[in-house]
Amino acid sequence: MKNVYLSYAPEDGERAEELRRILLAQGHRPWIDPQPVDGERWRYEMEAAIGAASALIVVVTASSAASPFVTFEWALALGAGLPVFAIICEEAPEHPRLAMVHRYDPRAFSDENHFWDHFVSDFNRRMEGAAAGKRPTADSGAGALEIDKSVMPTEPGYWIVMRRGPLKNQVIRLEQAVVNIGRDLSNDISIRDGQVSRYHLRLMLQGQDYHLQDLGSTNGTRVNGAQVSGRTRLNDGDIIALGDAILLSYDLVYLE
Repeated sequence: MKNVYLSYAPEDGERAEELRRILLAQGHRPWIDPQPVDGERWRYEMEAAIGAASALIVVVTASSAASPFVTFEWALALGAGLPVFAIICEEAPEHPRLAMVHRYDPRAFSDENHFWDHFVSDFNRRMEGAAAGKRPTADSGAGALEIDKSVMPTEPGYWIVMRRGPLKNQVIRLEQAVVNIGRDLSNDISIRDGQVSRYHLRLMLQGQDYHLQDLGSTNGTRVNGAQVSGRTRLNDGDIIALGDAILLSYDLVYLE
């Protein structure tokens, strides 16, 4: 199972969503880029997501080739040493560096299903053997942490699991559109620990995904080791650190 960042132009949203569904069916965790409404917020969320990814796939079209956001994303991934894959959906002027990555051309196949079978097989083969701990899933300030995931939710839904803290392995289903987490008992999820602020963070359901916002906590919030500033979209398997004492995982269980 790999965290995969999907890079695409807004005009290619349907193609990106199809790719997302295919990767989900393979057990991967695809991350779709939020729309860059606010430049600084977009850049922070994008850099955090790429920092937690195992690979980046770019959907190449005329629109994406002209997008400075898409170019910035795949260039950042290459600079970070991530494997980058390109799906060539239509003719487009390409940067010479992008022409050197792993490439797949659906137009070379007479049948769309045949193409996706080829893509999935080759992508999984290339990713197989990649170091599972290449990027830490959490950072306590003293290096990577091993996360015990022996306890996992089994019913469909959005879940928070306490991986380290006063109620280790507690499994909590997210059923509200807004969920407040903090030390105070008035929060939807109360964590009685001195590292946790009275009102530490908020989870907000937007579309099909929860977003996280730190509420000005004293000890901060990190997602996959990256400090949170503004709103951050959560992806299946993300590790949320509250200060240095509490680790939560955000887990999704899909309908079969």
